[in-house]
Amino acid sequence: MPFVEKDVAQDMAAAMEMIRRSGQQGVPVVATDSEVILGFDQVALARLAERLSGPKRPALGLLGADAESYLARHPEAAATLPPDTKGVFVGAVRPDTVADRAGIRPGDVVVALAGKRVRGMATMDQLIGTLAAGDAVSVRFLRGGEDQTATLQF
Repeated sequence: MPFVEKDVAQDMAAAMEMIRRSGQQGVPVVATDSEVILGFDQVALARLAERLSGPKRPALGLLGADAESYLARHPEAAATLPPDTKGVFVGAVRPDTVADRAGIRPGDVVVALAGKRVRGMATMDQLIGTLAAGDAVSVRFLRGGEDQTATLQF
């Protein structure tokens, strides 16, 4: 491949070609005053845009932990719950999420989702992974030892 030197300061077409080629290779193009003109991989950006514009994965909107291990380390939280409670202990609920709209609060323990027992975070993640945006399913949780049921609208 022959080497051809071009003065991009004088030749606008050469400058545009340099920017186009460099951007495709993921190499940032930098002006003399250290300003980045183009500093991203256009192909990777297109792939990311395609992924983000695809179908949304349902999310519950809560932070939780396996109830069994959490309650073993925090006996005060287990005081009002049945012995050997399994599920997901809810540590926090993000505002305006599926969990928030269903009335789930920190301190609740999710024990069933869509009619299936939740034994921990892994089980809950698997069950949520089978759902699609727009699905409505029941959730059963314990609050202060009392059994509660609500509908989750994804």
